Amino acid sequence: MNNFFTGRTHQTKIDNTLSDPADFSSGVVQGSGIRPLMFLVYINELIEVLANIDVKVKAFADDVTVYVRIVNDIDCNLLQRALDLLQQ
Repeated sequence: MNNFFTGRTHQTKIDNTLSDPADFSSGVVQGSGIRPLMFLVYINELIEVLANIDVKVKAFADDVTVYVRIVNDIDCNLLQRALDLLQQ
């Protein structure tokens, strides 16, 4: 598994011209058989982490919406905490 997720590069081809290789630091190869499974593992963890801090999460296919009803500064801080967790 480690070999599948590390050392990946990407090139773009337009007509007969090929771009320089670019290193991938994250992601799964599009069209690979393991891609849907890895996406679900990632999304499930994301939903669980955000649910633990009482942030609303709606997920469908490859889309996730995160929201908090803002009525005071505490709610603003909660949303900021969710954004910080997403960044981590």
